[in-house]
Amino acid sequence: MSSGSIIDRFRATERLPSLPSVAVEVLSLTEQPDCTIEQLAGVIQNDPALTARILKVINSPLFGVAKHITSIKQASTLLGMRKLRIMALSFSIVHSVSPREERGAFNYDRYWRQALTAAVAARLLAMHTARSLTEDAFVGGLLHNIGLVAGNLTAPDLFAPLLALQAQRGAWSVDDEIEALGVSHAELSAELLDVWGLPESLTDAVRGYRGAEASERTPGAEPTLSRLICAGVAIAELFSGDAAVVDIERCRTRCVALTGIRAESLEMVLDAVATRVQEIANMLAIQIGEPMNYERLVARAREQLSVAIASPEKSEQPGRRRRGRAA
Repeated sequence: MSSGSIIDRFRATERLPSLPSVAVEVLSLTEQPDCTIEQLAGVIQNDPALTARILKVINSPLFGVAKHITSIKQASTLLGMRKLRIMALSFSIVHSVSPREERGAFNYDRYWRQALTAAVAARLLAMHTARSLTEDAFVGGLLHNIGLVAGNLTAPDLFAPLLALQAQRGAWSVDDEIEALGVSHAELSAELLDVWGLPESLTDAVRGYRGAEASERTPGAEPTLSRLICAGVAIAELFSGDAAVVDIERCRTRCVALTGIRAESLEMVLDAVATRVQEIANMLAIQIGEPMNYERLVARAREQLSVAIASPEKSEQPGRRRRGRAA
């Protein structure tokens, strides 16, 4: 299958999720060289639902602001124009692709749990390693797999084998995506963000996050946005299923290599992820099922290891395809 087949449908179909009107206004306004943050705040506060979502998230423990923020004007002072712009875009986009009525075979709960976990994890990692990228990391994690929703809507025939795998074993892998679609979810997502006209820096980071480990990180340098997204997705994959002790250690190693985060700080991030994910899901009214708690995940992995040591003949578990789990 050529990589252009589903991409062509993206650009030709009328079923592609459209950019919400407030997002269009935000993009149009901020492209003007004389745009002010007051004007941006004015556009956002004209959408009460979006305003409420942004304020809820800013006042959540994820941001840890000392003073309660009650208006978009206050939020704009805290965030600055670029961060406020990208947050408004991401939250309006989330609700443009959330299911309203018929959910079909696509597992939206799993999809949003994966996306929110990657977003929260990427932001927490950035807080320890690249504070200037904290909001971008959140948005990049949130949108890294948004192409899956659009792809399922625009090419249900191509997505049928993936949904069959989801029904059979609970998830599909990135390799399965490439086999069925010709492209990965990262490429699909970047294509959608490009069609929507989102910032090139964000689009490029989403498109390239899966190859972030291929480039060597300069010791002591801040990680790039693509590295933060990659590490956030690695944590989301860890929390997505039945992790073994080796999976936990592999994830820790990847996160340190990608971001340079200290081991003790990484443990703090992993401990906080599940709580923060549930908080954000509640604020955005997104159904995600029950996120995995890190303490429980580790306990289960150790228990499985103990059982495997006690019963070596039962330790083999064929058919596990963990790396690169997508949905």
